[in-house]
Amino acid sequence: MATIKDVAERAKVSTATVSYVLNGTGTVTAATRQRVLEAVAALNYHPHHAARSMRSRARTLGLVLPAHSPGLTDPALAELVAGLVERATACGYYLLLAATAAGQAEAELGVELAGTSRVDGLVLLDLRVDDERVARLVAAGVPCVCAGPPREGADCPVVGFDLADGACTAVRHLTGLGHRRIGLIALPSDLAASEPFYQGYREALQAAGSAPDPSLVVEAGTAEDDGITAMQELLSLPEPPTAVVAAGDALAFGAMHALRDAGLEVGRDLALVGMGDLPLAAHTHPPLTTLRVPRRALGAELARRLIAIIERRAPEEPGAPLRLQLIVRRSTAPPR
Repeated sequence: MATIKDVAERAKVSTATVSYVLNGTGTVTAATRQRVLEAVAALNYHPHHAARSMRSRARTLGLVLPAHSPGLTDPALAELVAGLVERATACGYYLLLAATAAGQAEAELGVELAGTSRVDGLVLLDLRVDDERVARLVAAGVPCVCAGPPREGADCPVVGFDLADGACTAVRHLTGLGHRRIGLIALPSDLAASEPFYQGYREALQAAGSAPDPSLVVEAGTAEDDGITAMQELLSLPEPPTAVVAAGDALAFGAMHALRDAGLEVGRDLALVGMGDLPLAAHTHPPLTTLRVPRRALGAELARRLIAIIERRAPEEPGAPLRLQLIVRRSTAPPR
């Protein structure tokens, strides 16, 4: 692993100059700064954050916005950030938001942020099944927590929702109305949230005496257009479902468009459940039955856990995952 001395030798500067560039302090010419940054990139050098944080803290938590994120115009993200800010402020910390540049990986930006000493630790959203961001940050000694389904053996603390229980609740609601052919518009399989939600859906069907039908499960993306495509695929089946659970409100909104385009009425011709309870969910036509997600509480818990790591408190026992609440509206009804 490269050291700061290796970087200094390659850039033909002193180690102090390298520190000035990485920390954003001191006075360095543009040409010298460029040489140092090129040496850092060539040697894949990352300052070891843990050693540096022993000396001082920025009292700032970092959040790298997910790639292609609409930012705080996304109400789900805005609510989570509100929870992060509230808990961070109560503990005497700030929150720094950062977005990747074109072609820049989230892991790369996270390590760079920690290397500048602008943040003491990072919050990661949308945990993947094999998440390189976690591996890189842990290797660099950067404190981090992840938002995702809690799991054993994780490299860093993971805080999230009980997605299996949420999916079970949605399916039980539909089977209680009399539905037996229930479809699932699933999240991308590379997201850690995808599998537990599917397992909850599957287990609830089995408990109701219905054998899960693989043709009724469509893996989608996360956007509204993905919901349109997925619902069109379900409607094209020789025997379409009478009800569908969408693993996200945006997917459910897209499904509503596809149903209307097919001349079908949501709630009457097909029951639909979403997940998230975005502000729009109560104002669709008809209003969407959905699983309410406590995002503000998630943000607060992520901040609390990260600050505990930064301040080197004794490791905490994993907390119980946050429960989802079914909000019943008019998009669900008994099968015709």
